[in-house]
Amino acid sequence: MAVKVRYYNINGEKQSDVKLSGPLFESEFDESSLYHAVRGYLAHARQNNAFVKDKSEVRGSGRKPWRQKGTGRARVGTRQSPLWVGGGITFGPRRKELNFKVNKKVRRKALYTAVSNRVKEDRFIVIDKGEFDHPSTKSFASTLKSIGLYKKGILLLYNGNDDNFYKSCRNIQNLDILEANKANAYEVLKKGWLIVTKDALPTLLEVFG
Repeated sequence: MAVKVRYYNINGEKQSDVKLSGPLFESEFDESSLYHAVRGYLAHARQNNAFVKDKSEVRGSGRKPWRQKGTGRARVGTRQSPLWVGGGITFGPRRKELNFKVNKKVRRKALYTAVSNRVKEDRFIVIDKGEFDHPSTKSFASTLKSIGLYKKGILLLYNGNDDNFYKSCRNIQNLDILEANKANAYEVLKKGWLIVTKDALPTLLEVFG
């Protein structure tokens, strides 16, 4: 059974609804898949570069700075002591494995859930992006104003082969633009609205359908 979604032209004028079918648009909500997919995405996005050396790794001599007793100074066994300037760091950040493996089927099911949820909420829109001979942020912003979504949180999926269209969208407030073949559950859920260009629908169905 197909679902109907709103369809607008580049001028923001409503056209006949578009019928879509398949698990990408008609799946039931699967909280478990969403949880694992989002957790895996965020873990993979972390740079994990913070690292400090402890006293066993700091460069320097292992010689005891002075004898244990009789100097009047505090006893010390190594120049690498965390108490000394240039010494090791105690309990500092260390690189560790953060990757959280998520199977391809789970990631796909999560995307099905996220997209289908936007369809059920009537927050999924298809637009005909038209032709952009040159970048024009004002032009696409006008389209969003006509639809009533200007400055609202939007994820825009496009076909990825139109540089002028990309440059026309990238500076619009609260709008993230992403190639359709890179769609994922986290990016869909991060924004309240999902807009897909009409020429990107075949890509979505081919890659994820």
